[in-house]
Amino acid sequence: MRSQQNAHNVGLYCRLSRDDGNDGPSMSIENQKQLLLDYVAERGWTVYDIYVDDGLTGTNFERPNFKRMKQDIEDGKIDCVITKDLSRLGRNFVQTGYYTDEYFLERGVRYIAINDGIDTANEDNDMAGFYHVMNEFYPKQVSKKVKQVKKAATKQGKFIGSYAPYGYKKSPEDKHKLIIDAETAPIARRIFKEFASGENARCIADNLTREQIDSPRFRFYRASGKIPPHGLVNAWLSSTIYQMLRNQVYIGNMAQGKRVNVSFKTKQRRAVPKEDWIIIPDTHEPLVDKDTWDIVQKRASSNNLSTKRLNRTGKPSLFSSIIKCACCGANLAYTEKEMKSGGATGRYRCQSYLSKGKAVCTSHTIYDAMLTQVVLNDIKHYAYLTEDERFQVASTLKGIKGGEERESGEKLRRRLREIDHRLGIIATAFKKLYEDRVSGIIPDDMFRDMMSSYTSEKDQLQKEHDKISGELETHRDVEQDISAWLELVAKHEEISVLDRNTVLELIESIEVQETFDTDGQRHLEIWINYRFIGRMPNKTEKNALHGVPHGLIAS
Repeated sequence: MRSQQNAHNVGLYCRLSRDDGNDGPSMSIENQKQLLLDYVAERGWTVYDIYVDDGLTGTNFERPNFKRMKQDIEDGKIDCVITKDLSRLGRNFVQTGYYTDEYFLERGVRYIAINDGIDTANEDNDMAGFYHVMNEFYPKQVSKKVKQVKKAATKQGKFIGSYAPYGYKKSPEDKHKLIIDAETAPIARRIFKEFASGENARCIADNLTREQIDSPRFRFYRASGKIPPHGLVNAWLSSTIYQMLRNQVYIGNMAQGKRVNVSFKTKQRRAVPKEDWIIIPDTHEPLVDKDTWDIVQKRASSNNLSTKRLNRTGKPSLFSSIIKCACCGANLAYTEKEMKSGGATGRYRCQSYLSKGKAVCTSHTIYDAMLTQVVLNDIKHYAYLTEDERFQVASTLKGIKGGEERESGEKLRRRLREIDHRLGIIATAFKKLYEDRVSGIIPDDMFRDMMSSYTSEKDQLQKEHDKISGELETHRDVEQDISAWLELVAKHEEISVLDRNTVLELIESIEVQETFDTDGQRHLEIWINYRFIGRMPNKTEKNALHGVPHGLIAS
């Protein structure tokens, strides 16, 4: 760690978000730069670089130039960071406090917030915690007001979405009103008509893709002139078709408030129960008549859109929720295929492929009977190990798993230290708030809001603290895990039929690769991840099927 010194290589950080606005020149990026440059010049320090994040919120730290500055700190190029005030660094109390109280100090980096009088080279920074809370209080209040305005508009039947649903566009005269888009409306009507006539969503999506009709997302980027995200394929998905078929906007109703932000600090959203949606009927011209809508809803509700897990007996399939696609990570859906000879045979296929098509993933199909035999053979292999073989397996696993567990434990302990530190800061802030309230520095309504915010954060951190403490107490002992698994699998030496209880007892997950051809033969790899120990080292070859007959694997 470098010692703090009188001469510094300085990183100047400037930030301005849309929420901060631009009420005057003092808030502009250029004026932030000039203030910081003058400050450094007066002290004769060296400016290494200026880092600017313009138009980005301070409630999170996923900002390109902030990350670039962090990398320069890690590389030893900067030993001092200066901002106009603490809010330029960030408006998230917890994360901003982490950087000022831990990150910079641990790396020997001096941090200065000019207008707030904060300098980590001095011990007297008692007001920093207060500024952290005030800086977070501002976006919280802004978020609350925005929500209130949007909810009021929603109740009036106004459209508040960022862009109009496929088949519609925003009215030039009123952006809160939807009008029919002559270019895309025929496609939307066609989707409803074909589905009502008996076509399935997967075929409709494939036909639209084959006809090179832009998907809704791709059309949005093309129309707005924006560059599509890397990897976005111009393909229709069956999930997109289903979303349209269930959207009441197509019968003239405005159904909004379906999702809400978890917090103003994050972009994560959660679904709202349907009974709590705000639905205003007859707000715009419908694209679909009521009879067609009713037929479509009946058909759509009878389709199981999630991973099918039940067999014909109504019980979960043998590998339900355990079998995964090795490429995209999705569950493999269980279905039953009628055979020409009579009866049915179960098979698993990638859920991403079933819902989104070949543009996203491939089928990864494997029949239930084949997978059952592979897993049964693998269990038998370990159940039949001799004492010497068990010792060799245990030794190999200890070498691999021991390092993984140590790293995991250190991460948990590091997070525990962070939480303990933050809880200490909150305790100090509680005391400071009471003092400021008694002395009249802050009004009662602000005191209540800030106390509520502190209390909520304290409770959340305490829950996380308790959870991590519990995890550390029961943190896996590698040798015990390996020994327990070997004893568990040895109990199945006489196994001849695989059942679901045995699968759940022994196996964490199963990953299936796509089949491939080599020298005219088909090959398939299956990776079994056992409970306690994960995937056995160098075991892939034992679970590889070579020369698999074409009739056993669907394409």
